[in-house]
Amino acid sequence: MFATNEKLEIIMERIVECHQDYFHDIENANKYLYDAKNASKARFNNFLSSIKKLDIKGKYLEIGSGPGIITQVVATQHPNVEITANDISPEMIKLAQLDLTEDLMTRVKYMIGDACDINSIKDLGKFDLIYSTFTLHHWDNAELAIKNLYSMLNDNGLIYIHDLKRVRWLYYIKSQSGFFNSIRAAYRPDEIKAMLNRIGIKEFEIRPVFPFFMQSILIRK
Repeated sequence: MFATNEKLEIIMERIVECHQDYFHDIENANKYLYDAKNASKARFNNFLSSIKKLDIKGKYLEIGSGPGIITQVVATQHPNVEITANDISPEMIKLAQLDLTEDLMTRVKYMIGDACDINSIKDLGKFDLIYSTFTLHHWDNAELAIKNLYSMLNDNGLIYIHDLKRVRWLYYIKSQSGFFNSIRAAYRPDEIKAMLNRIGIKEFEIRPVFPFFMQSILIRK
């Protein structure tokens, strides 16, 4: 028998997930780099193809760049853009710098910072595209982070957030794997819409992405 709506809301309560300590350990950072390089292309294909179709010119900011795998792909796909890649973990930044190919060194720079702390990123400047993949559910204060990033957009700029989506059926599965817990830590579309409304952002789109536990949020200025 299915739970009542009231009970279901309790079941679907968002589980806060924080990996900051994990990513500040060099051994774990190296493991993440290995896993990221061997991850299924399906995890990023929709995002990468969408970014390529948008073909936005100018300056890009990547939030939560990790070891720089996606950074390098985006830089290669867009040979005329400059990318500032930002991550909260110094260990991730070190790995990304070491892994950066020589041909991209003039167009890609890595910086330590936190989207939830405007003072750590405000001096990076203004951008035409700000993007982030699978980090929204990690942010300590997602609403504040989006507000901060929105203030760093150039006029007509775009924020593109690609992340997991909390889904109902997952709460009937008892597994506590890291992947399932990440989905439980993610936001539902109605929660994201409420956040954007509170910030005062009017022009946005929340797109469902296959598979059904993923979504993309596009915010225009």
